[in-house]
Order: sequence, then structure tokens, then C-alpha cells
Amino acid sequence: MPSMRPFIAFGLVLALSFAGWRVAGMLVAEREAMQQPARALAWRPADPQALQALAESRLKQGDLAGAEAAARRLLALEPLQGRAYGVLAEAAQARGDADRALRLQAIAAVRAPRDLRAHAWLAQRYLERGDHAAALVHVDRILRIAPSRAATLQPVLAKLASDRGFAMALAEMLRQQPPWRDGMLAALQDPATGDPVAAGWVLDALLRDGSLSVADKARWLDGLIARKRWGEAYARWAGMLAGGRDRLPLLYNGDFAVAPDGTGFDWRVNRVAGVLVAFEPVAGSEGPVAYLRFLGRRVGGSGLEHPLFLAPGTYRLRMRMRAQALHSESGLQWQVACDGPVNVIARSEPIDGSFGWRTDALSFDIPAGGCPGQWLRLVNPVPEGAAQAVGGELWIDDMRIER
Repeated sequence: MPSMRPFIAFGLVLALSFAGWRVAGMLVAEREAMQQPARALAWRPADPQALQALAESRLKQGDLAGAEAAARRLLALEPLQGRAYGVLAEAAQARGDADRALRLQAIAAVRAPRDLRAHAWLAQRYLERGDHAAALVHVDRILRIAPSRAATLQPVLAKLASDRGFAMALAEMLRQQPPWRDGMLAALQDPATGDPVAAGWVLDALLRDGSLSVADKARWLDGLIARKRWGEAYARWAGMLAGGRDRLPLLYNGDFAVAPDGTGFDWRVNRVAGVLVAFEPVAGSEGPVAYLRFLGRRVGGSGLEHPLFLAPGTYRLRMRMRAQALHSESGLQWQVACDGPVNVIARSEPIDGSFGWRTDALSFDIPAGGCPGQWLRLVNPVPEGAAQAVGGELWIDDMRIER
């Protein structure tokens, strides 16, 4: 059969050439699918990627009929394709058929649940319709899929919460403990992005529902104090207290009967290297007392402080203390300071040495202006340096303020 060899060889070359042509076509189609979808479709008329790119391109150009045709071709090949429905939805929106657009985009979000564009489109449309709850469902999807979007979205949501209806819908979403909850609460209370009234609506709704943790409450109240909204902070803190007391002492928890939680207008204990603070019962006292042990290091203060909300007038601070080998350059000192330009308005006598239980007093005046709230602090008045070293022990009990 020697005479057949040229024909066989020709057939092999033809077959290989055809195969190479198909491979080349596939490579060209893949390469051109996104940049030049029409050219890619010339090689592979049923290429889904190219059809999607063509539909998007036609939509961007304003060729609604072309975009819809490409999207329908894509759906004929892949009926569950979500983005094709998104193209049809945006084309319907451009034609003025808002209801149809909403239905199609909802299908797109179901078929392609991680399509950020579909969720963003739906969130925007539901906001325009005033359906805040539905809009936040899609905002939640976006922030779960792409947490990095929180830095952009949460300040916007904080602004939208100035609408009480949106604030209530946002509170309902936050009750479900989404992963972006803490960031959202921070954005609401950030002076740069949030509105105190809006933050109050959201946080108050969560408070009534029991959805605020102790840490949440502390951040809320501290945020109000930082904004110098002392009256609101005090009123909200008083409302949070268990027992519904009609009248609170001017210095709350001055007998340390309950362990300070650092929230609102209770004692705060800031960590200071070289100072140990505890609340425990001791001989000579009916209940727990504040116990401070200074380790001989340089410290500017004890870390023990208490916010106050005192109206203008004259007051007297009383306290029981005892000390053991307490030594420092100038002695420790209780100070009352305004949160404002007036600053320190009272300083106690130095606390130093060793002594048994005794009662000390300090009188001071709250001025009529420049003092919206105050801080009571146990400090070391010596300027920074080697002389700041403090050693020894101090016990404190039965602190109260009288007008």
C-alpha cells in the first residue's frame, strides 16, 4: 500500500491542523472574552464569559436592546446565571420599569448570592422606597462578603440613622449580632461620623431589649462624656442602674459596697505600672475597702478616679483612710478637676506616712461656668522624674460628698 501513504500523511496533517485551529480558537476566545467579547464570540459563539462581558459592555454603552439580547443568550446557556439577571434588571431600570427591575435584581441576588453589585443595587433601591429593613438585609450581605467595605459603609449608615425609622431598623439588625456590630456602634458614636441623637436612638433601643453588654454601655457613656454631654451621660447611667433608685448619692459607691464596674459614674481603675488596686474587706471596716499598694516605682497617679456630675455650689468631700509606710516626695493628693478650662479646683492635704483609720475632709466650690462635669482622682502631684517614686500601702473607705 505504498501509494496510500501520501494520502494518510495528508489526512493526519489536516486533522492536526484542525485540532490546532480549535485550540488556537479557544485560547483567543479566553484571552479576548473580557476585553473584546464580540471577537471572542466569533471564535466561540457559546462562550459564557464572553456573553456576560458583551452584555455588560452593551449596558455601559446604553445599548439596552443589545445588553438584553446578550443576557438572554447567556441565560439560554446557563439558566442559573445570576449576573445576567442583573443586566436585565439594570436595563429595565433604565427603561423606567422600576418594579420589574426590582424583581429581576432580587433573582440575581438569589442566583449569585456573593454578587456585591446586586446587593448594593438592591440596598439602594430599598432605601429609596423607604424599606429600611430590606435595605439592611443587603447591607448585611455586603459586609459579610466583603468586611473591608465596613470602613466606607458604616459612616454612611451612621448618617442615615439620623432618620429615626432607619435607626430603629438598624437597631433590629444589630440585635441579631452581625459580625460588623461593634464597628457599627463605634461609627455611631464617633464624633467625626455619628450624630449623638441617632446614636441615642439605636443604643437606647438595644438597651431596652437587653442587647447591650456592660462594655457597650461603658463605651456609650464614655463617648457622651468625651463629647461633654455630661447631663445626658448621667441621666442614661442612672436609668441603667438596677433597683430604680429615686435619689443617688453625689459620689456613687463611695463605700465600695459593690465591686466598681468602671461604667458611667462609678469608680474607674486605670492600669498603672507600679500600683496594685483591689477591693476587699479589712479589719476596722464593715465591708470592702479600696486597697492600693505602691511598689516604689515612678507614678503620676494611682489609677483610681471617679466622674462626678455636680451642680454649681459648695461641697465637702469626706473619706476614711489608713496607711502603712506610704512614702513619696510630696505625698499623695486627692484632686477635684473640672472637665473644662477651669481644670483643678481642689487639692487635699498630702497623704503620707503610717497612720490608723482617720477621717479627712476637703471643701471645694463648683463654679457656675466652665465645669460641666468633674473628676475626682488620687494623684501624685510631683512632676515627672525620679522624685515621682511612691511606695507603701493605702486603704480608703466611706467616701462621700455633701453639699
